[in-house]
Amino acid sequence: MKKRIFEPNTTLFPVPVVLITTGGDTPNVITLNRIASCSAEPPRISISVRPLRHSHALIKNSGEFVVNIPTPAQQLVSDYVGVVSGRAEDKFATTNLHLAPAAKVKTPLLADCPVNIECIVEQAVNLDSHTMFIGLVQAVHVDESLLDGRGEVDFARAHGLIYQAGVVRERPTYNFRVAELRQAVR
Repeated sequence: MKKRIFEPNTTLFPVPVVLITTGGDTPNVITLNRIASCSAEPPRISISVRPLRHSHALIKNSGEFVVNIPTPAQQLVSDYVGVVSGRAEDKFATTNLHLAPAAKVKTPLLADCPVNIECIVEQAVNLDSHTMFIGLVQAVHVDESLLDGRGEVDFARAHGLIYQAGVVRERPTYNFRVAELRQAVR
């Protein structure tokens, strides 16, 4: 097998796309693909957010976030909320995403997503381009239609997840036609 050597990059296959809600009483939603399970006992999830993103300050100030796992049918909405800033518009009103109260944190979860994971920030690690927030899982909500015979989550029942393959990069927002996306998500 002949291989080529590349400069360091963030190639990882596949990479899940998730929607993060944060902000406590003034929620926002952001799309991320930098997420990982980083501890089993107790369960922890890490997410990485650029400091310039509106949600970065909301996570720092509220000390919490909710991981909302979208279905493939929500890919357009996921793209949209990832390229429009919550500083500029109410993404929930534009996309008609529905918020629901969380069980353990103030930040609401997305009722439209079949899985929601409530986290409180345990650590924030400043990296060069991002801050990695390590969240201690407080509660997990799962749509019962996704549970298999053993009571475990089976994403095949949701027709899979949104995944992107290839080099994980910040997608340049100039490639998105925000006005067209806005029209499509309404």
